Amino acid sequence: MKMKFEGVIAFLPTPFTDDGGLDPDGVERQVDFLAAAGVGSIAVAGGVGEFYSLNGQEHADLVHIAVSAADGRVPVVAGVGHSTELAAHIAGRAASAGAAAIMVNPLYFVRPETRGLVAHYREVGAACGLPLIVFSTAGSVYGPDELEQLAAVPEVAALKDEVGDVELFRRCRARLGDRYAWIDGMAEPAALDYAGAGACAMTSGLVNLDPALSLGIWDAARADDADRFGALLQRAAPVLDLRRRKPGYHTTVLKEGMAMLGRSSGRVRLPLMPLEPDERESLQAMLVSASRR
Repeated sequence: MKMKFEGVIAFLPTPFTDDGGLDPDGVERQVDFLAAAGVGSIAVAGGVGEFYSLNGQEHADLVHIAVSAADGRVPVVAGVGHSTELAAHIAGRAASAGAAAIMVNPLYFVRPETRGLVAHYREVGAACGLPLIVFSTAGSVYGPDELEQLAAVPEVAALKDEVGDVELFRRCRARLGDRYAWIDGMAEPAALDYAGAGACAMTSGLVNLDPALSLGIWDAARADDADRFGALLQRAAPVLDLRRRKPGYHTTVLKEGMAMLGRSSGRVRLPLMPLEPDERESLQAMLVSASRR
């Protein structure tokens, strides 16, 4: 597999226009901003990208626009999901558009047995021929046994761990070693622990608002510089806390922050909701404070 998973993987919130459609200009601006900031790669159509709300044409357009805007500076990862047939179709289109890797989003309403998961990944891999990222999260937790079986699929290349169980992460890495690239999917707050456990990359949504802060946190984690890591994480805490305040704010805070910085409309699609007025004022104050540092 050609892509190297390293550094900060920026998860892009999908910009929408005021009337709710895909915003190509917003996608281009944000991808250019992230690429220029020095992220390791950019992921589109993930959770903060409201993957579940995109129709097939929007997904294809999003990947195409992101790859074009990245212009070879950074690789673009595309999230896929839904049923096996649909996920494979979407992955094939993403590959044709120039995606460098595919993140297989968790299944919902069903938790198949492991041999079904292996077949799922095998069909997605065959359809795109790209490195596949296994996405381990609550409700879809992959342990050493499952990862060992998934390793039989040639395209499977990496694990994004959003479970938060660092000891399980260590056990998986001890069993599979270099067969996988190991990614901290818990973002900035857990970066020091995951880097210490062997993670080669960190996912981030916060990077869309303050790339230097997210990149600095990951650098400190990789250097095992606990003091610097703690100081930088403290700076990130207000926005991270606001993102945890209500369900859906994980995405909403990023999108409204991007709007305040002049890079998108800030609109989210239902069932997500916008920030309350007082929360919007708080976010604006946080961004102003960050700009003065």
